[in-house]
Amino acid sequence: MKERRGRACKASGSNKGRPPKIERKVEEDLIAENQRLRMEIEYLKKLSALVLAEEQKNGKKRS
Repeated sequence: MKERRGRACKASGSNKGRPPKIERKVEEDLIAENQRLRMEIEYLKKLSALVLAEEQKNGKKRS
């Protein structure tokens, strides 16, 4: 059995530690896009609930 000491070599594939920093503008764009996508999901959920309620009200079955 080999005794392992010290740091692992970079070729081993384990990248531990902090990820590299991204530019502030890119980070802001990603945050804004994330917020837009969350709002879109909420909108679609509400729309789906309204359509389902309307169909149940009218006695139609959803296909």
